[in-house]
Amino acid sequence: MTALRNPLKANLAEGRLQTGLWCSLGSAMVTEVLAGAGYDWLLVDGEHSPNDLLTILAQHRAASAYETEIVVRMRSHDPDAVKQFMDSGIRSFLFPFVQTPEQARELVRATRYPPHGIRGYSVSQRANRYGRVKDYHPAAHQECFIAVQIESGEAAKAAAEIAAVEGVDAVFIGPSDLSADLGSMGNPHSDHVQATIRSVLELGRDGRAVTGVLAPLDDDARRYIDWGARFVAVGSDLGLLTKHGDALAARFRALDPARPATA
Repeated sequence: MTALRNPLKANLAEGRLQTGLWCSLGSAMVTEVLAGAGYDWLLVDGEHSPNDLLTILAQHRAASAYETEIVVRMRSHDPDAVKQFMDSGIRSFLFPFVQTPEQARELVRATRYPPHGIRGYSVSQRANRYGRVKDYHPAAHQECFIAVQIESGEAAKAAAEIAAVEGVDAVFIGPSDLSADLGSMGNPHSDHVQATIRSVLELGRDGRAVTGVLAPLDDDARRYIDWGARFVAVGSDLGLLTKHGDALAARFRALDPARPATA
């Protein structure tokens, strides 16, 4: 288990840049390897990847020997699922497709014990080291990190209000879904999509919010950081594997003079 203090939450609150990597392969060993690479955080994807509670728990355990914080992207806003993941030791979340401050407020409530929320009380679970952390329950929310995804034009317009909800630690742009909603599916670099992304990220420049984004291309990541992003995913396990795997194969295919150029 990691220490009680959540370094991702603390560092972002201080305005420090925190770079991370998307983990979508569902492999505890891959996540463990990447946990030792020096990223501030790793996002284990429960929405678009073949992950469930047990595979995510295995990855959380594998990464726990390192300083990187594990963030879980939930597949829904289901408060019962949130409760189960939190009891299993997950404390940092990215929630998809948050459209309104009201939705954000309900997600915060799902991570809090009464009277501040609706999280069910379990005396002994992995999150409190099976009952050994005696003061876990009253302090649990202090180290819980909640980021919400801005993935539509409607959400982008409401981003400042969503970010202002007490308990929301960051708003995070999903460029692909946002571009689809804005009529430019597959083209997040179109001018109007970039303008919308910038309008959200710049909330971070004037101190109104912590803003983040998925940016697997270096030029994008640097531009978004310049616009105000501090919670930035700069790549993915799948991207690293395909990019470097393809490049290595291509270098050695080129040594075969009989191989067709298009092979």
